[in-house]
Amino acid sequence: MAIVAPTCFYYQTPLFRALAMNERLDLTVYFCSDEGLSGKDVKSSYGSDEKWGGEGGLLDGYGSKFLKNYSPWGSYLKSLVGLANFGIWRELSREQPDAVIVMSWMNPTWWLVFLACVRFKIPVLFMTDANVSAERLKSKWKSWVKKILLGKFLFRLTSGFLYAGKANRQLYSYYGVPENKLVPFAYSWGYGAMVEQSEHLIGQKNELRKKYGLPHDSFIILYCGRLSPEKGSQVLMEAYKMIDRPNKALVLVGDGRQKGHLKQLVKRNGLDEVYFMGFKDRNEIGNFYSLADLLVLPSHRETWGIVVNEALCFSLPVIVSDQVGAGNEMVMHQENGLIFPAGDSRMLAGQIKAIMDLPEEARQKMRDRSGEIIRQWAERDLGSPLIKYLDSICSPLVN
Repeated sequence: MAIVAPTCFYYQTPLFRALAMNERLDLTVYFCSDEGLSGKDVKSSYGSDEKWGGEGGLLDGYGSKFLKNYSPWGSYLKSLVGLANFGIWRELSREQPDAVIVMSWMNPTWWLVFLACVRFKIPVLFMTDANVSAERLKSKWKSWVKKILLGKFLFRLTSGFLYAGKANRQLYSYYGVPENKLVPFAYSWGYGAMVEQSEHLIGQKNELRKKYGLPHDSFIILYCGRLSPEKGSQVLMEAYKMIDRPNKALVLVGDGRQKGHLKQLVKRNGLDEVYFMGFKDRNEIGNFYSLADLLVLPSHRETWGIVVNEALCFSLPVIVSDQVGAGNEMVMHQENGLIFPAGDSRMLAGQIKAIMDLPEEARQKMRDRSGEIIRQWAERDLGSPLIKYLDSICSPLVN
């Protein structure tokens, strides 16, 4: 089996390792870009010269190969023009894998993979984290074009779809994919290390707050991610302004082009206890989940939202907008968090206040539920449904 991946994402390499450990699968991962290793994507997305952290072991435990990218605008972050890995045709022609998994349909490399699979009669499966909510927000003409290109052409010729949760599954159903082509899977994996880190940091909340110059007696609302318009960080700032409560603090971990604007909002509105912490790598981000009381992800568009999974590893309650794909799986409304309509700062403020006002016992129940949800998510057997499906479309496979 071959997987064609945009780059070496820290949140996907555990998934590749898990598949490679299965005795039924002989896996090779083809990477279209080295940006996840070099940290070039951090510079593009966050405006920071830092790296993700932990790059040393990202290629361990599975077979992989980097493909040369011929695009003059080379970056997996640039749809339609960013990836042109022409060597994938030669690789698929020579190796003739039993199946190919591809992660998008928005760049020349993906189109070439699809054409090569048609040419060499190789089953091709899609694995993305795109969700249906974003599709419903598109203009009528864009929706019409995509329904023709995807629903009537590309998806009909695709052998299978590995869906990462309800919103992703609904996307494929929205474009007419039949149920028998849908296979339960995941887009990110491997949270054991974060759970272990959370256990190590238990009881260190006050020490961590002191380390970063944060108030030890405040209810800390945490945001992690890019500071950019689509992430809804301005909505969070507006909601924070409406919360008439003492001993509250807003901590923003991340960087981006909206940082200056947000700082102006803080100054203009006289907001107290708002902290811009900048970009933090994988070695440090766990400290902020440990010192916080609540994670908020208020995105206007968010295919999944990896920070939600990470926050649950640290047993945090979470509030997300209804555009966050992870909300369908990881946020049980009023059990371990709340969901609000994207863009509604007043509703968000009310939900934050509601969690702040809960008795400690009730908040502890939310924290415990978050821990349960991520454990159940991580304990699933991903390999069996995939192999069962491959057995049904690839004949014969060695038993």
